[in-house]
Amino acid sequence: MEVFVFPLAHAVFYPSISKPFRIFEPRYIQMVRDAMEQGRPIAIGHVDEAKAQHQFFAAEKLSFVREIAGFGTATIIDQKDDGSMTIFLAGQGKVKLGKVIDKKTPYIVCEAEILNENMIVDSQSVQDLHLIHKMFLRWVEKNIQEPRHRAQFMDLVQAPSEIIGCFVSYLITDQDLQQMLLEEDDINKKISLIKALILSGETQVLPS
Repeated sequence: MEVFVFPLAHAVFYPSISKPFRIFEPRYIQMVRDAMEQGRPIAIGHVDEAKAQHQFFAAEKLSFVREIAGFGTATIIDQKDDGSMTIFLAGQGKVKLGKVIDKKTPYIVCEAEILNENMIVDSQSVQDLHLIHKMFLRWVEKNIQEPRHRAQFMDLVQAPSEIIGCFVSYLITDQDLQQMLLEEDDINKKISLIKALILSGETQVLPS
């Protein structure tokens, strides 16, 4: 498949959740419009060095973006007079980015391989998942003040993949840890890693 790549520092996108993104560079505004017109997914590529020069060449892999990325479909939810916009990216899956395709566009288009994950929670992981869910719900209670918005948000976080995706996105502050968990293909291993982080008292996990 082909994906449009949005390289971002300090951002890892999980396929089981939806997130807003602010778009203001003209090339990425065009990317969003083209993606919506052509029905193409957008992948959020985690950039290791935000200030490095981001060059890309046709038929080569991206050197400045992690090759495992979450992708989704974009909807424009707000647009300003200067053309800048806020989009809502609805997660669809996870891909391994391949070589750049020469599409004569100012933004990056890549080959991509969809990666499947084991999302079946083993019986020995159920209790740990419950602990993670409880910790996330406490965070929601503390950080979303309006009751109606809080209830709507909590209703959207029910499936194990949604619980893990939201926990990692909102409670783990270290992007390298977020990326490591994104790259893991088994939800039980994700649960085990998150539990280990919680019990270790690492500062990368926000208090609930």
